[in-house]
Amino acid sequence: MVLSRKAKEAIKTGLAFAMVFGIAMQLGWMNPYWAGWAVAVIALPTAGASIRKGMYRIVGTIPGCLAALAIQALAPQDRWTFMLLTCGWIFLTSYLMVSRQKDSYLWVMAGYVCLLILLSDLDSSANMFESAVFRTVETVMGVVVYTLIAVFLWPQTNLGAIKKSSAELAATLNDIWRTARDTLLGQQGPAASFQELQGKAIQQLAQFVSVLQAEGSESYEVREVSHLWERFHGLSTALLESVGRWQSGFTELERVDVRAVFPNLPAFFAELDSRLAALSHVLAGQPPTYLPRPVSLALDPTASGRLTPFDRAAVEIARKEMERLEVLIAELLECACELQGHPAVNGEAKPVLTSSVRERATWIPVPDWDHLRSAAFVSATTGVGFLIWIFLDPPGHSAWFQFSGTIALLIALVPTLRSSPFIGLVAVSSAICLAIYVFIMPQLSSFLGLGSLLFSTMFLVCYFLSGMARFFGSMAILNILQIQNHQVYSFAAMANFSIFLVLGFTFLFVMSYLLGSPRPEKVVLHLLDRFFSSAEFLMSRSKPEPMRATGLEQWRIVFHQRQLRSLPAKLGAWTKAIDRRRFPDNTPEQMQAMVTSVQALVYRMEQFMETGPVYRSKPLSSELREDVKTWHAGIENIFGRWSRNPEAEPVGELRQRLDTGLIRLEERIEAVVNRAGAEVSRQEGENFFQVLGGYRGVSEAALAYAGAAQAINWSHWREERFS
Repeated sequence: MVLSRKAKEAIKTGLAFAMVFGIAMQLGWMNPYWAGWAVAVIALPTAGASIRKGMYRIVGTIPGCLAALAIQALAPQDRWTFMLLTCGWIFLTSYLMVSRQKDSYLWVMAGYVCLLILLSDLDSSANMFESAVFRTVETVMGVVVYTLIAVFLWPQTNLGAIKKSSAELAATLNDIWRTARDTLLGQQGPAASFQELQGKAIQQLAQFVSVLQAEGSESYEVREVSHLWERFHGLSTALLESVGRWQSGFTELERVDVRAVFPNLPAFFAELDSRLAALSHVLAGQPPTYLPRPVSLALDPTASGRLTPFDRAAVEIARKEMERLEVLIAELLECACELQGHPAVNGEAKPVLTSSVRERATWIPVPDWDHLRSAAFVSATTGVGFLIWIFLDPPGHSAWFQFSGTIALLIALVPTLRSSPFIGLVAVSSAICLAIYVFIMPQLSSFLGLGSLLFSTMFLVCYFLSGMARFFGSMAILNILQIQNHQVYSFAAMANFSIFLVLGFTFLFVMSYLLGSPRPEKVVLHLLDRFFSSAEFLMSRSKPEPMRATGLEQWRIVFHQRQLRSLPAKLGAWTKAIDRRRFPDNTPEQMQAMVTSVQALVYRMEQFMETGPVYRSKPLSSELREDVKTWHAGIENIFGRWSRNPEAEPVGELRQRLDTGLIRLEERIEAVVNRAGAEVSRQEGENFFQVLGGYRGVSEAALAYAGAAQAINWSHWREERFS
């Protein structure tokens, strides 16, 4: 009989779980529970991923132990200082956990272990150092045992995963490029939509990072060129963003014959197609047979001269993005050649690209508001749990402090995760484990029987459960069975702890309101309010009049820029968490269209802010300043209304109002340009057209959002419900 991969992984986890308990109990170590937790948590499908997570668990354990010892030394008898120091450490580790995605698990461990060691001996602090040492040693032992079993028993390796992941990513980027290109040319592209391909690429980029870290744990060859793989990831991210910015401006090019304006466009597109095809071949291990050739994208003066000022501005914006795409694709191909061992054309070290947006410099740190709120939630939950333990001492006792803080860390790490669905799972798994504790464990007289029980329970959990359900199932086994060298059975103690688990999750559900409403649709409404508040602020700071920004003002600008860039991804995550059955009027396609329009608005605002104020072209801006100020005031008012109510006004009325203002501005521009004549240099004219393209782009993106928002049933989301 051939075992499935799932069965093999469950057998490996169950075997390692039983072995670490046997080793710890044979050696008389303090708490075998710690080694068992290490196995339960790091058991992942591949050896590289397990090694990486195990290393983070070991490294994170050390600062957690040191922090616990320091807190105990500073506040051995003062409960309030003790609580404040502990909550301060938890706040720090929580913020680092949510803001540093690459090593977030390390900071989970640093916070969790601190809580665990602080409560390792409530009667005396004399043994705390011993507890910290044994915690570290048993964690190392659990990691080593599972790693050895994973390597020698049915090994699943990550080797080759990075090449496969990079090839899949390159293929998706090629599809995205062809979809955008064909849309611009009015041709039929790939079957998948541009938004679907974008979502697929974002997932592949995240998977690429995970695979790179996992395979780097197994392969020295991968670690040796990790800087090149990181550059490949950065270039891919920048390419995805640039194509998105380019595609978001196609609406403004609908009236333009792009083939006439760009006579060299077929050759330009053919060159980029050849580079992307060569990229796929190189990543497949084939020698490079194609070298990038210089290609230009010049405007036809006759065709461009017939364009209106706003159409000429849209063309300038599109040309800028296409030229950036040309550079990015060439660098991506060059990076792939270097990864295959072929020397680069230019041997100089190049920086990793991540974004085309330049933020203003500020010496004051600019945090993410959601990260701060998540850290405050974990810290507050830990502190309130401490107060419940001290003043009420309900079933669970010190676990209200330690356990609540630990689970709060997980909720902050995955904010879309709701604790309420797990209350039933925890209740059922705790009841099963309590029955095992009462009726089976007292009958066991040797480790053979205990080891068989441990193997069986962990095998069943790993085979039938996955994700967070598996985590809570493992937690029930470890906390309810309470296996020690000197086993003492107390039904009352375990029954109280089972009751606490249900009460504790209810408490966490209540505390989660500190993060905002746990209802995803309410979170979406709040995020949209914040998005348009930031958009209104940034538009108010990009007026034609020159402004002298103080240090605090620069900090506010950078803060809102980061808000603007980060919120569309958060909107996308929360819209997917909305229960479709409760809101049948709002389909996934409608919500995705709304999120896409918000992301397009970010792109257009960034392009607008990059162009700089119109007063750079003084002969033109001096006569148009009042018209531009009128447009600014109109856009600010629109964003201000949407920040209070994201339900956009009817798109027809909004288009009529914006189009009227743009037509009037366009007529004024033509009159001013004809009158300015030779006073305006070519560079000033190009700068001016880019600024005008920014105005038109923001207007079109606002109209696109209004159209998408018009299809959403907002009143349904605002309704209160109690289930």
